[in-house]
Amino acid sequence: MIWIIMIVTGLLTFAMRFVMLSGVAPRKLPAAFGEALGFVPIAVLTAIITPAVLMGEGNSIMLLDNARLPAAIIAVIVALVSRSVVMTISAGLGTLWFLTFLGV
Repeated sequence: MIWIIMIVTGLLTFAMRFVMLSGVAPRKLPAAFGEALGFVPIAVLTAIITPAVLMGEGNSIMLLDNARLPAAIIAVIVALVSRSVVMTISAGLGTLWFLTFLGV
């Protein structure tokens, strides 16, 4: 059974890539797809960052004594105001390091 699943998924993967490279598919995506693809990075980063900020030991949600949470909030505020990746990372890491130094 596992071999059938592996072969079928391999064929589907090959077919998807072949169609895009062979010229069978249209060269330009529809406008709705283009607009929807703009939300992919936000969704992926949210799915990666949220557990890293909120999860503690034992996969429990940590709201108290969590230095990552205020650092993430500060980073979001700096990102909204400055629109600068470097300033956002600097503010978030600086806040996290400062709170860790204080023992939070």
